[in-house]
Amino acid sequence: MKNTDILVHLLIADIKNKTILEAACGAADFSISASSCSDRVYCIDLDDGRLNSRLAANLHFQIMDASKMDYADETFDTVILYNAFFHIQSQWSEIERECRRVLKPDGVIYIVGTWKLDVRIITDVFGDKAKWQDQFLIVEIRK
Repeated sequence: MKNTDILVHLLIADIKNKTILEAACGAADFSISASSCSDRVYCIDLDDGRLNSRLAANLHFQIMDASKMDYADETFDTVILYNAFFHIQSQWSEIERECRRVLKPDGVIYIVGTWKLDVRIITDVFGDKAKWQDQFLIVEIRK
């Protein structure tokens, strides 16, 4: 089982039959795993160079800056940043504001890290709000 499949199972209550966004998706591996149980999955990144070509029918990719999203307010049930925090840390304030804006009132933002660089930075930024679940360091931000 892939790491992203394990993560989907951990977060299933906030993913199953929901509309989710993966910001700074890279290869979109998490989005591909989540598409098996989510209604709609949107993934955005500044570059499609690493994008995994196995996109599912309910998976939508766009080149978009996570700090300036084109989505309407309260579009998504869940927003995920998976192994992306190292890349977006300098823009976190703007990205967090945008993630909150596009999140539905009872939604959740998950920041997830497994890479050493992400884990260190997530721990530095979020402190004891970052919790280990299996092999994932997870920060949960409720709207």
